Amino acid sequence: MTGRVPVGPVDEFPPGERTLVTVEGREVGVFNVDGELYAIANRCAHEGGPVCDGQPRGALVGEYVGPGERVRESFSTAPAIACPWHGWEYDLRTGRHLGDPSIAIPTYDVVVVDGVVHVEP
Repeated sequence: MTGRVPVGPVDEFPPGERTLVTVEGREVGVFNVDGELYAIANRCAHEGGPVCDGQPRGALVGEYVGPGERVRESFSTAPAIACPWHGWEYDLRTGRHLGDPSIAIPTYDVVVVDGVVHVEP
């Protein structure tokens, strides 16, 4: 591990966008979600799909109401992304699969120093 890896000027990471970068030989997606930067490996734990091709959104959550009732579904404010191949959904902050937290993909800290975005492997 080499420490911080500069990946570009902060203005190349506008709100609502993703940028794919290479960090220590790995493809990583850097997302700007409501002004917050997140970095996650672009390889789904399921079949290696390009998880970063998915659209970030709030995590899907369900509330079990009771027997015979439908589960109430809604989206939380926690940032998540779903792999476009098979829908495996991950928390952008932790890389954990939303349905099975024992499954995770790597995430990276992101810092901005003097107007440059750095990813910390």
